[in-house]
Amino acid sequence: MFFDKLRAGAQGTVSKVILVLIILSFALAGVGSYVTRPTAEVAAVVNGDDINAQALENAYRNERTRLENQLGPQFSQLLGDPQYVAQIRRSVLEQMVEQRLIDQKVQELGLYASDEQVRNAIRALPEFQQDGRFDNERYLQLLARSGMSAEQLRDSVRQDLSRQLLLNALIGSGFSLEAEAGWLDRLNRQQRDAELVRLPLADFSGRVELTDDEVEAYYQQQPQQFQRPEQVKVDYLLLDANAVDASDIDEQAIEAEYQANLTSYSQPEQRKVAHIMVNKGDDAEQEIKAISERLAAGESFAELAQAESDDVFSGAQGGELEWMEPGTLDPAFDQAAFALTEVGEISPVVESEFGLHLITLLDKRESKTKPLADVRDTIAERLAQEQAANAFYEQEQRLAELAFEFPDSLDMAAQELGLSTISTDYFSAEDAPAALNDPRVLTQAFSADLREQGMNSELIELGSNKALVIHVTDYRPAAVRDFDEVREQARELTLATRARELTEQAAVELQQAWAAGEQQAWLAQHELAVTELKGVTRESEQDPAVLDALFAMPAPQDEPSLHGLALAGGDQVVLKLNAVNTPEAPSELLAQIRQGQSGLQGQREYLSLIGALKASAKIEYRQPTIQNDDF
Repeated sequence: MFFDKLRAGAQGTVSKVILVLIILSFALAGVGSYVTRPTAEVAAVVNGDDINAQALENAYRNERTRLENQLGPQFSQLLGDPQYVAQIRRSVLEQMVEQRLIDQKVQELGLYASDEQVRNAIRALPEFQQDGRFDNERYLQLLARSGMSAEQLRDSVRQDLSRQLLLNALIGSGFSLEAEAGWLDRLNRQQRDAELVRLPLADFSGRVELTDDEVEAYYQQQPQQFQRPEQVKVDYLLLDANAVDASDIDEQAIEAEYQANLTSYSQPEQRKVAHIMVNKGDDAEQEIKAISERLAAGESFAELAQAESDDVFSGAQGGELEWMEPGTLDPAFDQAAFALTEVGEISPVVESEFGLHLITLLDKRESKTKPLADVRDTIAERLAQEQAANAFYEQEQRLAELAFEFPDSLDMAAQELGLSTISTDYFSAEDAPAALNDPRVLTQAFSADLREQGMNSELIELGSNKALVIHVTDYRPAAVRDFDEVREQARELTLATRARELTEQAAVELQQAWAAGEQQAWLAQHELAVTELKGVTRESEQDPAVLDALFAMPAPQDEPSLHGLALAGGDQVVLKLNAVNTPEAPSELLAQIRQGQSGLQGQREYLSLIGALKASAKIEYRQPTIQNDDF
């Protein structure tokens, strides 16, 4: 299938770009954006076409859900930063603008996906897959739940595929010359011979002798190295709900919960049916009536479904659908299906939002209820969680009220709720205590308004039945620490700086000695040795910085090819390139390299198209009312 091939190649950069654009209307805007009634607010206008604020809100919420699933608890902390949230919104809106520009270009060029392509694409969508195969019941259920008709889905997928036709034309036009790919192939397999001398920073640290005046001079010259960030002291009350043990739940409460929610523990009646559907239209009633007459004359329901049903997915299976429960499909279809009592019985014509149907009963299952013993532990666990949550909610509400009613202290709240006020020492945003190390808390702790007014913070919810209120008791602005406070740190930094200077100077001296052919004496004097590097490739097990430097060096000519570089940690390395060996014959990777270059060129073409469309478009960004981010 077309979409399956895209997924199989989704590891490539270009494929990822294509895939995102193809499924953008599902993965980003979601089904909700198709069925939500537009509001009067507009987020952006693209060449006269509105992107309404509700569509942006739907897309933003879907993107938030995706990021939350991807990043886990870390995402909750990131949401404490208003700038990060605003960045997500801007990114989502920008993607919607680009999609609208592409759609306008597709319409201008008259690109149109065929019915066969649309059917294959729908069958391949993972939303409708069950055990790796298209599931017609799942397809109908999801359509019914979303409020989307089959026609709306087909139009949406056709739009995505039509957009893909434009992208295919762009990316397919990218090419790479064989000579260009050949050079890349040969350079990728190039080998280099070199000599390397490593000058350890630790060896030169022992040669540094410092005076107190030199250390203090460094302190005066580098005040930013000794900056103390702004700090606060706070008092806080932490509300942490204790979990209720499921074994403590009263048996009568468990039985009462069971009796009150019997439907939740029941397997409802199920029906297995087949149907024949005719799409709505001027001749639909005549068509479905003719099929009904043929059934009455004794023709096979399954054969007629295969030949006449407009639901081609179930029609291929003789109209057969998966087991259904009451309330899962279109109301009219659902009512007619459960009105059938005998296997083989055929319903009158049924009209749903999808079309006109004839339904026959294939099999049925009676309803049944799970006994209390089978679900007792589940009920007890849920009741325990509910009790803990209810107790926490009551305490949380009271804590918020008390912190507001007595804003200049946490004492009253602590006394009434039986909590202990916890006091901190000075801390910065970088070394906050674990209980306070959350962006939502730190934003309040370092708020100028909070400390200047001397008031309690608002209740800060941390999730997992945890919340707290803080009161800033003292504040120290950012400042340079006194020399006596940082004397040892200044000595260490001064020592490290002087050692690096000596190491860098030694590396320069070695390069000069090597260029003059006097490296052996210099190395002996400093008790250093040369490491031979033979046949080094770009994938060799060497420090990446060494490999980057080695393959950037020019081939040796009349003068030695020498290069010095600093490694992470302060060590210096001096390289002498001796030989460059580039293979002449192409490798088996040539075709792959050429294909990859063509793909990169296609991606550049796509980015150029987006840039050109934006440059020539009239795009107006507006600021819609932002809905509450808590959901």
